[in-house]
Amino acid sequence: MEPLIIEIKTRGLHRYHAFDKPELRLGRALDNDIILSDPTVEPYHIKIRRHEDGNIELQNLAKVNPAQFNNQLEDEYSTTNLPIDIRMGRISVSILARDHHVTATKSLAGNGRPDNLLWHPLSAVLLLSLCVLGGGLEFYFTSYNALKWENLIKFVFRESVLSIAAFILILSIFERLLVNRWEIKLITISVTLVYLLYQLLSVVASELMYLFSSDLTTSIFNLVWYLVFIPAAVSLYLIRVTHLGQRKSVLLATLISSPFAILAIMQNPTINTLLDDFSATANYQKSLSPLNLHLSKTISIETFFEQAGDLEPGEFSD
Repeated sequence: MEPLIIEIKTRGLHRYHAFDKPELRLGRALDNDIILSDPTVEPYHIKIRRHEDGNIELQNLAKVNPAQFNNQLEDEYSTTNLPIDIRMGRISVSILARDHHVTATKSLAGNGRPDNLLWHPLSAVLLLSLCVLGGGLEFYFTSYNALKWENLIKFVFRESVLSIAAFILILSIFERLLVNRWEIKLITISVTLVYLLYQLLSVVASELMYLFSSDLTTSIFNLVWYLVFIPAAVSLYLIRVTHLGQRKSVLLATLISSPFAILAIMQNPTINTLLDDFSATANYQKSLSPLNLHLSKTISIETFFEQAGDLEPGEFSD
């Protein structure tokens, strides 16, 4: 008979054993054919017999955490259909045919090419430096007082370094738990690229605030960034780099980004204005932009004097 395959499903990498003899025993004891070290597995958990006619017989040996065969809790289970899914405590096992279909190969970041500069370790250092520089420039352009190195370092550390470090730490922990490996370099590069994009778009949002003479543009930008873009970016990373399923990636991305989204909502001035009866600042930007959409159409000084000369005493013009 052609050997079958026993698949032991674990985090990240699965184990595979050839089922090439009439009988196999699985459990935690060291004299089993396949040893499973998980504490929820009995010393002798199940026995598998394979007959000449293709019938596969499974016997449940466990009293604690008895095995389930194709989601059925039975003392004995017999079938000729493959695959067979077996649940043993916290361990999932499958019996597969050798020609069982495997999923398509997932590509490494940068297609696995060592000459891809974007995924080189030096790229992570360069991008981190650009993020710190961007944070320093943001402080310089928004500081109305004399520039002090102490204040600059505090701002960059709080706004840039801590934000980037928090995302790197959270993604690293999730990746370690999910696929049992660390990808610090790829996580650092991905997070810094997203952060640089945020700095660029925040400048555009500020210019739009000046154009429309309202801080509504920056409020909408911050909400969309944390509620939509950050979950989408994390989902894309989990799908393309970590190779998790789409549904699981979306759920995890929402979970990871939710604290940042809640903080952005709580600090959003527009939301605070809607929740409070009184706002200390007016809900508009006092700018003199010639492109300000709130301004009326301007006229020349000559036209102004001509219109003023036509007015009777006590009248005024719009």
